[in-house]
Amino acid sequence: MVEKAKKKPKPKKSPKAKNEGQRQLLEQSGTEIELAKQLGCGAAIVGHWRRGRRLPGDAHRHKLELLFGIPRRAWDVAPGTKVESASTPKKKKKSLSRGDAATLEITKEQIDNILTSLEDTSLTDSAVAKLRDTLSKLLALRARLERDQELLEDRIVREHPEWVRLKSRILAALEPYPEAAAAVVEAMR
Repeated sequence: MVEKAKKKPKPKKSPKAKNEGQRQLLEQSGTEIELAKQLGCGAAIVGHWRRGRRLPGDAHRHKLELLFGIPRRAWDVAPGTKVESASTPKKKKKSLSRGDAATLEITKEQIDNILTSLEDTSLTDSAVAKLRDTLSKLLALRARLERDQELLEDRIVREHPEWVRLKSRILAALEPYPEAAAAVVEAMR
């Protein structure tokens, strides 16, 4: 009788990474259960991240960055793309103490940053879609802030005590000329 050859177990193939975050997570040693315990989540979710079926949310991206050094943005770029960690020093943000003018300037800077980011060809389709959505919201915010700033400046000028005194003096000087006074009043509206 001929004995059947025992089949050797096939080694598990590593899935092809869909993004840089997945690639870096696949490099981490340890089982999904061990990684899940460190991250404080279920092993199944770690399995989904490793297989590229799901992306971690912001809170888990933060933990992945702290524990394993996987930058948050790594999940939004193609595998092999160099991504800087959030701990990399960035430009100091401008203070918001100047009110809407500062907010408007920051909004314009963010729009410029997104436009620059959209030129990056290594971004995944979902990252590009998120950037475009954010861009449209920022453009709407910029338009609203610019309109509010114009209205605010106009109101400040109209209500300024010096302008109120000047306007009354102009109208007093034009009393002998009612047609001119009417034209000036109309122009001041």
